[in-house]
Amino acid sequence: MSEREAEIIESGRAWMAGKVPSDEYFSKVVESTAVTPGGELLNRLRAVVAAVANWVRR
Repeated sequence: MSEREAEIIESGRAWMAGKVPSDEYFSKVVESTAVTPGGELLNRLRAVVAAVANWVRR
């Protein structure tokens, strides 16, 4: 298992235990899936949009 996968698993466990907010967890998952610099930028933008959408819903 790679370090990136281990980090995702640990953050998933923390999220399921209620220790990490959903937007933080999903942002980390989205960031970890980036393969190319362009893909990473797009994933970060998606994470920001998701975080803002969650904030607006509250």
